Amino acid sequence: MIEQGILNDISAILKGALRRQLDIPRPSTTYGSPGKPGLPKPVSGRYPTPISKPYASGNLYKNLNVKFQEDSQTGIPELILEMPLEGYFVNEGRRPGRYPPTGPIDKWVRQKQGIKGIRDAKGRFIPRKTLVFLIRRSIGKYGYGGNDFIMKAYNSIQKELADKYGEYIAGFMQFQIEKLTDKLK
Repeated sequence: MIEQGILNDISAILKGALRRQLDIPRPSTTYGSPGKPGLPKPVSGRYPTPISKPYASGNLYKNLNVKFQEDSQTGIPELILEMPLEGYFVNEGRRPGRYPPTGPIDKWVRQKQGIKGIRDAKGRFIPRKTLVFLIRRSIGKYGYGGNDFIMKAYNSIQKELADKYGEYIAGFMQFQIEKLTDKLK
């Protein structure tokens, strides 16, 4: 059985890797099917595809927690990733179809750095209400591409775990991460 101190170390390493992945600015993409990444979001020729961190308020970043909890039936430690609901959408994306609700998009626009002061083709500022509608329409039409930050974080620390704790722990973690990502889908 793996001792609790090692599991706590692994939790801290994984949490740090997840936060590092969230700090990487990425271009906005359309929704892609599993195993097939989305395409860059189509935008007018006047503006490039926006590149920014995948979170706005810091809620996901601050409330991300990784821990191990013993399974009551098997007694094997199970990886638990606690995160707000938006973490699911950042990781998996959102399929096109219906428009997302107005409230969360409006909140996101207010919090997101770099969105303030967007102008139209004539140089006039676009009202926030209009901007929210345009973002909702884009998500409804193209979806939102996830960035799979959970698997990328694990892949970035896989060698470190194998070197530090051995192949058994690395294999155990691979199994735990795959089980966790299957639950998200």
